[in-house]
Amino acid sequence: MSYFVDQCINGLSLGTIYALVALGFAMVYGVLRFLNFAHSEVFTAGAFIGDFVLRATLRVRPDEPAVAVTITFMAAALGAGCLAMLIYAVAYRPLLGQPRLRMLLAAIGVSILLQDLGIQLFSAHTQGYPPLTLPLAVAPRWLAVAVLLISYATLQGIIYHTKAGINIRAVAENPDVAALMGIKPLAWIYFPFFLGGAFAGIAGVTWGLVYGTVHPQMGFYPGMKAFIIAVAGGIGNLRGTFLMGILFGLLEVSVSSLLPSTWSGLKDTATFGILIAFLIWRPAGFMGTVQVPKV
Repeated sequence: MSYFVDQCINGLSLGTIYALVALGFAMVYGVLRFLNFAHSEVFTAGAFIGDFVLRATLRVRPDEPAVAVTITFMAAALGAGCLAMLIYAVAYRPLLGQPRLRMLLAAIGVSILLQDLGIQLFSAHTQGYPPLTLPLAVAPRWLAVAVLLISYATLQGIIYHTKAGINIRAVAENPDVAALMGIKPLAWIYFPFFLGGAFAGIAGVTWGLVYGTVHPQMGFYPGMKAFIIAVAGGIGNLRGTFLMGILFGLLEVSVSSLLPSTWSGLKDTATFGILIAFLIWRPAGFMGTVQVPKV
């Protein structure tokens, strides 16, 4: 029984990371109808920022790990959010109004550029994350789940209960009409990029705390899984993305733990199988809706 509970906790913590990264995909797609494939590197940048800040904070306040973790999450969220806005300003905004394929190619180019830059700065080797001594109640796996719940509740509050959220939803619904109502669409596109980047940064720190490693190419698989989750949840639908992130984490851990070790690679097969199933039988996603063209 304890093994089953332990695996459920592992699945929840993994699903937390997937969901946080996928929420960033959903945020950007909801406004621009564009898949930001450089989002994986924002996740990696958040992990490295967290590594640096956590080490520095622990040197100053070694007896207060809770304070160190809080400062680390805040710094990673701010740094990754600013990086996401910078990527938009430099690589995507000049391409607005042009064919979406150009923005997609730009996203892939930015992703490769950031990976190579990370390798040059930190080397391609896997590095250990600073170890923390936390009480059982806030052990890294439980902390990951708490971070997801707080982050999702904060996102819901911002999107549905603030003026900024209203402006973002107006731009996502119809940027031309929003402009006629006095909302500047180009200015409000930055905010979803910042929020999505902040969640990716938080996810990067969570990965480091739970799994204890960081390296410049660490964002590829979590980013790929997050993209699948965003599509399966109904891309642009935050609630569906949140739920699918948790379900995918539980599914992946279940497949790895229940099947023999020689078949553990089937966890990726199951993930892509679900994606194909959704694309065939429910292309709008778990909680997405089919967009009917309006005349």
